[in-house]
Parts: sequence; structure tokens; C-alpha cells
Amino acid sequence: MRTWRILAITAALATLASTSGTQLSWGQAAVEPLAPGQGESDSGSVVHSWALAPAVADPSRGGSRANLSYEVAPGAEVKDEVTLFNYSNVQLTFRLYATDALNNEDGSFDLLPGDRKPTGVGTWVTLPQENITLGPRSQATMPITVRVPSVAGPGDHAGGILASSRAEGTGPDGKVIALDRRTGSRIYIRVAGKLAPELTVERLRADYQPALSPLGGTAKVTYRVENRGNVRMGGKQRVSVSGPFGLARKRKAAVDLPELLPGEGVTLRATFKNVSATGVAIAKVQLDPVPGDKKVRNVARDSGRSVALAVPFSVLALVLAIWLLLRARRSYLRHQREEALLGNGSRR
Repeated sequence: MRTWRILAITAALATLASTSGTQLSWGQAAVEPLAPGQGESDSGSVVHSWALAPAVADPSRGGSRANLSYEVAPGAEVKDEVTLFNYSNVQLTFRLYATDALNNEDGSFDLLPGDRKPTGVGTWVTLPQENITLGPRSQATMPITVRVPSVAGPGDHAGGILASSRAEGTGPDGKVIALDRRTGSRIYIRVAGKLAPELTVERLRADYQPALSPLGGTAKVTYRVENRGNVRMGGKQRVSVSGPFGLARKRKAAVDLPELLPGEGVTLRATFKNVSATGVAIAKVQLDPVPGDKKVRNVARDSGRSVALAVPFSVLALVLAIWLLLRARRSYLRHQREEALLGNGSRR
């Protein structure tokens, strides 16, 4: 049986936390109905909808938090609260757990699958219980404790707290599948110490595909951007391809780079059409890093360069054909002259 994961982690969920204000002691969850007007309306069908977000310390002030964010020293302990909202019109049972964050294949923020054990931030978070059942249109506010190891390295560490609800569904082939539906809140922890921002271009490669026209080739550029520092980093990326000395240069507009967590990376690609075959195609990538917060400054740029052969085969083929024709013509004329000389000699 295959498991499908639906992961929805968005800052918009944090605004839902403004309804939570229950005071409780550490180690238990407080369950209460949602405020009037919240939740899904009855429509005759079963509705599954929920959210988990940071709790608001003082709901009367109307504030909200986009995520769980802390700046701490190694060995510190932080106590906080999160609120789980069941907007469904049915009772649901949720699995509550913390896990580690990563960047997926396209560079987006993601979290480990539910069946993988965390080794980082996910092990730093303690929840009062692993499972909780909420009736329709109800909410529960619960405490969390974040214990940062004394050996935690300086810089940014990321994870998430999730509320997961399993259900059965039907796959494209008609078979019954298990759906692991998850939603939650991100956790960002900045551990005190020396910050070392570093974003690099790695594995840059250029490939040139010639066309019938020497001006119509295609250049494909593949490269990887890696965060080798200890700070969350985004930025701008600029890619170009040209011939020798910048001849027939083509550029892509600057594109935002997804924010990469420390130790993570993303493989990127760029395609250029109608690239002239000038002998070589020189691909260049320039990174302009942008840290995850304004406290990090003076981040060095990085760039990469790769060269591919861009031979105008159609032109070479035409030149070769002309040379062969000229050679054949010279051979034919020489043969004609030799025959003419032999003819004159026989008449004498």
C-alpha cells in the first residue's frame, strides 16, 4: 500500500491562532469549542479541515506569529504553546509530532516523512501527548518544550510541528490507499555563536546542441547551489551563455533563489534557444546571496563558469561539400586537358 503525503505548511495558518487564549499548566492540552462563526458550515457532506499554529500569548491584542522562532544559547530550554484547530464537521484523531526540515528537489521548504526519525530539531521538541481526538469545530491549546543540546552548533536550525490525520482514499488505479494528511507550523531556531554565511555554485555544466542553422543551436546549463554555511540563505541567480570574448551573449533575467537551509542544496537548469555556434559556448552563473534575516551582512557573491564545444557542423559540412566539388572539378578539367594532349600527339 502506497502512502501519499499532503503537506501544507503556510504562514497563513498562524492567523488562526488568534482564537486561542486558554491558560493551562504544562503537560496537558486544553480543549474548547471554536468561537461562533468559525469552522465549516454544514452542507450535508463530511468536511475534513484543520490547522496547527503557534498560540497567541494574549489574544486580546490581536497579534499572531507566522512560525515558532527562537534565538537561544546552546543548552537553553524554551517553553511555548501551539493550538490545534479542528474545523471539520466530524470528530478526528490526530498524531502530533515534531520533525526535521529540509529542502526538497525544487528547493522548497519541506519536512521529513512521518515514518522517518528526526535527528535534529525534531528531537529537541517535546509535546505533552502523541495523539489527540478533537470533536467537530473544537480546538486544543497545548504546551511544547524546546530543549537545545549544549553541543548544538551555532547558526540556523529548522524543523516543524505537525498534526497528522490518516484516512483511506482511492488511487488512480482504483486501489485503496492510505493518505497521510499533514499540516503544521515551521520551527526556526538560531543558536548563538559565530555565523558563517556561504552560498556556492557547484557542478556547473554546459551542453550545446547544434542545429541546421549555425545561429539556431540550443545551450543547456545545469548547476547546483549549495548552502555550505550555517545561516538560511536565499538570493538572486543570473545565468548567461556566450561565445569567446562575450560574442553573441544571451542572458536570463535574474531569478529568485529558493531559501536554502544550512547543509541543503538545489539543482537548477536553464535553457537558451538560438545560440550561435561560435566554436565554444561559455556558460556563467552568478549568485547574489540574500540572508534569511537582516542581522547577517557582508555575504560574499559566488559564481561559476563552464565551457562546451559549439561547433557549426552545418557550416563545416557545407565547406567540405564545396571543397569536394572544387576538387572534383579540378580533377575533371585536368583529365580533359590530358585527353586533349594525347589527342594532339596521336594526330602527329
